[in-house]
Amino acid sequence: MERYKETLKKENRIMALCSIVLFLCSLLAFSSEMGLVNVIPDFPEAHWMSLWQGFVGGASTGILCLMVFGLIRNLLAMKDEKKLKKLYVKMHDERTIQLFHNARSAAMSVFLIGGLLAVIVTGYFDPKVSITILVCVMVCSSLCLWFKVYYDKKY
Repeated sequence: MERYKETLKKENRIMALCSIVLFLCSLLAFSSEMGLVNVIPDFPEAHWMSLWQGFVGGASTGILCLMVFGLIRNLLAMKDEKKLKKLYVKMHDERTIQLFHNARSAAMSVFLIGGLLAVIVTGYFDPKVSITILVCVMVCSSLCLWFKVYYDKKY
């Protein structure tokens, strides 16, 4: 359990650092929304700029809440041995890990096939969007191939 506590301490440091960065991102986005600073680039139409600033602020605030929740969960678990053991079992349950792996694999397959269909459909409307989606699909495919080769050599 001591090794798991050390792992949680490292995880807590990373989450604390990320929380600070996300808080600053939220603060900057909402400050841009209110017109106090202008760090997010201007859009040709004002309502799109406001929408984007709100999206960036909301997304960073949502992820910040998840980080703080995880940080609090870890800190509470580190103070109580029963909670620590329960968290360890939850994080290292083989069935849950296998379910996540299967879900990620299926989601990646759906994403790649859907992305290729989107490339074809958007090619008729806007080539820039089509090429952007194609690049995303190619990056994901390359990462899948790279990880497959990596884990094939590792195991």
